[in-house]
Amino acid sequence: MSPDAKTLPEKSGKETAMQRLRIVAVVALFLFMLGGIATAAMREYGKRPVKPSLPATSGDGTGPVAVYYFHGFQRCAGCLRTEKMLCEVLEEAFPAEMKAGTVVFRAVNVEEIENVDIVERFSVTARHPVVADERRGPNGPWKEIARIPGEKEELRKVVEPLVRSMLQGEAGESR
Repeated sequence: MSPDAKTLPEKSGKETAMQRLRIVAVVALFLFMLGGIATAAMREYGKRPVKPSLPATSGDGTGPVAVYYFHGFQRCAGCLRTEKMLCEVLEEAFPAEMKAGTVVFRAVNVEEIENVDIVERFSVTARHPVVADERRGPNGPWKEIARIPGEKEELRKVVEPLVRSMLQGEAGESR
């Protein structure tokens, strides 16, 4: 070795072991963080609902009475609460009909291009529920619920009679 070369001090076995332990700790921490990110991404991906197909508008008397809830990408707590209440009201008031498919609930995003036909069909201008008698085809009677009660029992008083009248074929005009 030349006299000008600086030599590094020799590391003891203890220092080398500590350095290796630090490297292992950093790698373990990195893998832990990566696992957390992957878990969060999987949870977020799992939250995305599978897009249900819209009920058929057969026109032959076999279609359902559909309760649509129109929303956008941005959803406030009140909109989410209203959608949840609508589902609960339908499940509680029409359990057999929901199971048989004669009453269905569909949340429809008005901002998705694939929903343009149904948005235009009902001339949806606001985030309101629409109850439609799909048994009579796409031109069957429907009604927009313009004023949405904030309480579940009040919402039931609005939705249940409307759905029942459509099930019995008594609903009249569109809108």
